[in-house]
Amino acid sequence: MSTAPQTNEFETSTGVLWDDPEAGKTWTVSLMGVTILAALVVALSVMYFGSEQREVEAKVIAPEYLALKELKSRQLDLLASRGTYSVEVNGQQVQRQRIPVADAIAMMSKNPALAVPAPAAKPAPAPSAPATSAPAAAKP
Repeated sequence: MSTAPQTNEFETSTGVLWDDPEAGKTWTVSLMGVTILAALVVALSVMYFGSEQREVEAKVIAPEYLALKELKSRQLDLLASRGTYSVEVNGQQVQRQRIPVADAIAMMSKNPALAVPAPAAKPAPAPSAPATSAPAAAKP
């Protein structure tokens, strides 16, 4: 036995204590700490990505753009109205009639021939290639 005085709590008369005196409690506290830390990381990740998705929904997806709404309204009004308009075809202005889509569907169902363009002249067949002799068979 040593008669040296103790200078710290890990030094005993038999030597320095390098081992944990209560390993079971240390393991329990360590496992609880790791579990709590993992749960905290998962909870913070869920909160972050949930709030990120809500922000994207609120700032990007949800707002209705006024200009787009007005444009769609004007286009729907044009689809439901009658009138004339002009377009340029081969340098000449051509007047066209605009009718509501419902009327156009009714006209097409009454007379399906309107959908088929008039038959054009048959295209001329392609010139045939000159006849050539068959290639000579390879000799074994």
